[in-house]
This record gives sequence, C-alpha cells and structure tokens, in this order.
Amino acid sequence: MRALRENVVPVAFLALWVAVSGYTLHALGGMPAPRVIEATMDLTVTAPLRSTAHAICPEMADSPTRGI
Repeated sequence: MRALRENVVPVAFLALWVAVSGYTLHALGGMPAPRVIEATMDLTVTAPLRSTAHAICPEMADSPTRGI
C-alpha cells in the first residue's frame, strides 16, 4: 500500500495537473487577443540640487554600503 501511495498518487496528480493546464491553455486560445497599447514616456533623472541630511546610525557612519 505504501508503494502505491508513494508512486501512483504523485503520477496521478501530475497527470491531472497537465490535463487541467492543457484544457486551460486550450480554452484561453479561443479568446480574442486584447488590443495592443503602445506608449512612450520621457524620464529624466537628476541629482538633487543640494544634499539633504539623513538620519543614520552612528555605528554605520563610515560603512562602505551607507549610500545603498
């Protein structure tokens, strides 16, 4: 009984999973495709005008990863 449970049950679950996935893909294949939306966006990244002070831990004041 243990061999049955360890071998057949996972295979049955996998077969069921593949069947349901295949049916889902087949069902979705008949749906009309959504319209394509194209857009452009301009993005400019600049440094702040002046550096603002941040609260940091005194122990981390000289940490090499402080700016991360």
